[in-house]
Amino acid sequence: MTYVKNFFIVIGLFLLSQISMTVFGIVKGFSLGRGETNLSLITSLILILITIGNIWLLLFLAKKLGFLTVKFDFFTGKNIGIIIGGYVLARIIAVGGTLLLNMQGSASTANDAAIQLMFKGENPLLILLLIGFSAPIMEEIVFRGGIIGFWLEQFPIVGIIVSSVVFGLIHGPTNVISFLIYGLMGLILSVVYYKTKRLELSISIHFLNNILAAIMLAFGLI
Repeated sequence: MTYVKNFFIVIGLFLLSQISMTVFGIVKGFSLGRGETNLSLITSLILILITIGNIWLLLFLAKKLGFLTVKFDFFTGKNIGIIIGGYVLARIIAVGGTLLLNMQGSASTANDAAIQLMFKGENPLLILLLIGFSAPIMEEIVFRGGIIGFWLEQFPIVGIIVSSVVFGLIHGPTNVISFLIYGLMGLILSVVYYKTKRLELSISIHFLNNILAAIMLAFGLI
């Protein structure tokens, strides 16, 4: 019965984690419907506040549920090495997968293409917050902390598999290569979390993976 309860708690965490991005998508849709390409400054600022609130809510719930303890004692030489190594592996997968997609005639994954289309020209701070900070923090809370550290804590290998597969699927893969890109990146994050029991490490790797693309998108470099 506990597993069923915890499953629905994780589902609830996932739904809560989607609030800011969902609100952005709805507002963006209305904006485009009115013929406005980009959101106004006031709308962007409101979305920034909603996103900050959404991040705080997920952090609060993760701490309340007991699978997140934010302490800077994780910042050791060994953990820095794990973070850098995990990031490098993630980039190898991303670059290698993109090259394979290029060979098939696709410039990038459908998920990346959709993000570039939705956020192009928007407020740089909103882009950095949603893509560079919000996604790494909230996705790691749900997929690593929620699935591996909470719901399937007694079955970590099953948790790693479920977390990696679902992580791959929620990024909307349109072919096997794009699924493998996200699924394998999810696997790296899952193994790091399982081995260290520190969500801060998987969040850091995820952050490094997202922030460069967020900066390039925010300043019109892609």
